[in-house]
Amino acid sequence: MTLRRGALPRAALAVLFVAALGSGACRRQAPPEPPRRVVLVSVDTLVPTHLGCYGYDRQTSPRLDAVANAGVVFERATSPAPWTLPAHASMLTGLYPSHHGLRDHDVTLPESIATLASVLSSHGFATAAVVNSHNLSPLFGLERGFHQFEYVKEEVARREPSRGITDRAIEWLGQHHDERFFLFLHTYDVHSDYSSLPEYERQFVRPYTGPADGTTAQMIRARTGRLTLDRTDARHLIDLYDAGIRQYDDELGRLLDALGDDPRTLLIVTSDHGEEFGEHGGFLHGRTQFEEVVRIPLIVRGPGAPPGLRVGTTVSLIDVMPTILAAVGVPAPGPLDGVDLAPTWRGAAAAIGERTLFHEADHNNAEPDVTRAVRHDHEKLHFDRLSGATMLFDLATDPGEQTDVSRGRPELVEAFRADLEEFAKKHAATGGSSVTLTPEQIERLKSLGYVR
Repeated sequence: MTLRRGALPRAALAVLFVAALGSGACRRQAPPEPPRRVVLVSVDTLVPTHLGCYGYDRQTSPRLDAVANAGVVFERATSPAPWTLPAHASMLTGLYPSHHGLRDHDVTLPESIATLASVLSSHGFATAAVVNSHNLSPLFGLERGFHQFEYVKEEVARREPSRGITDRAIEWLGQHHDERFFLFLHTYDVHSDYSSLPEYERQFVRPYTGPADGTTAQMIRARTGRLTLDRTDARHLIDLYDAGIRQYDDELGRLLDALGDDPRTLLIVTSDHGEEFGEHGGFLHGRTQFEEVVRIPLIVRGPGAPPGLRVGTTVSLIDVMPTILAAVGVPAPGPLDGVDLAPTWRGAAAAIGERTLFHEADHNNAEPDVTRAVRHDHEKLHFDRLSGATMLFDLATDPGEQTDVSRGRPELVEAFRADLEEFAKKHAATGGSSVTLTPEQIERLKSLGYVR
């Protein structure tokens, strides 16, 4: 694609990169010692704009904000998919959903695709995961490479924090403290139902007398037109959601206390996707590729990551795996869709530049993988592959994606459409073994909003 404002030719990018590497400042900086401990935390459904470190004015995240102050905050991190399974598969493989193949609940991860855990374990790292979603259970193959993998069943109506997940992680940390290790933690604490202990709800929930109760079942009714929720109702849902973030933040604090200040630790905190609160008429997530659903937090703290640095380059979850592998000095298993993000905090961001990034693999529309999006810098095109409809937004002036400017920029629409077509041809998943869900598994996914 060529019609992008502000894009630099590759030759110019190369010159900037070489110049940065050759500067005296870069020569004076000794490379950091590779981390021996890698901890990746995924907080399901965590919206970055509801965190203090991303400018929120409510005190939802003091412990996470402290991590952000001690590390690098990516201000424009995005997810390649708007729901849990394909997004996490991208996080753990460095590949887009149409490349790794986990776009729905019907197949497993192909055996030919390496995971972050399988690569690290083959290089002598102890590996463990504690996950809190059926979408990450061993059914789909994402447990591959973990020496210890535990799926803690999510409870839709849970009210208390997932202390058991933190307890298991702390116990494992104690057993492997002196080893090179990779620990992956995933929690459903912020995911609907929006409910938390009374002491947290008292801090955030304002007086309200309407129908909204924060349950997944009710919001499914709202997004399918069987119930109408207005802005006042949405504000109440946000209050309940914010209380849940604050409750989880204390739980995260327990993990941080157990990790301590060991300088050998690389800590990454992120999410798989965001959440809708009526911004475009919907609730929950999964159906659209709007910013409220695909924008995510991404915070990196550890060796070489400068404290207090904020990066404005647009990045993706597909970058997590190559960033971790590069940090610990382990080669990638083959070509990945993501890139190492370390140059962005080493003063050589031009080596990455603004890439064209993609969003795909929705669910619960007329068919799977209907809505897609492509972006470059602040320009973003939405595309419906069934109807052929397109919408173009300029995120620099319209971050909420309210004004479609596609009619005024037909050349850019055509160029973005060409990008999508090329992407579809290039990324063709081979697919793993077929998956047959049991009636119990189907009911569980229905209760979480993932199956009709």
